[in-house]
Amino acid sequence: MTLDQVMAASELPRMYRVIEVELDVVRNGIGSGGGVIYDIDRLEKRNIRRVRDATGWKWQLVRRDKHQEVWDYFFHQDRESLNEFNFWELR
Repeated sequence: MTLDQVMAASELPRMYRVIEVELDVVRNGIGSGGGVIYDIDRLEKRNIRRVRDATGWKWQLVRRDKHQEVWDYFFHQDRESLNEFNFWELR
């Protein structure tokens, strides 16, 4: 289930309850000739939850491991794309 489908549902999950969604993210990859391919659109499964913010509520990424930021190269990028989704959808 994508995040847009969760937002369109009649009921949102309870606050702080972790759900798994497919985030639409942009990745880089290596092509068949060994060159870099930029801006590959992919659906990536991530755990998220709703949390309270000073301006209301927002979506937040949930770590599966204590040091996930160290070994998961795209965790910070996915957090930024989720923050961008929060800015445009919830305001």
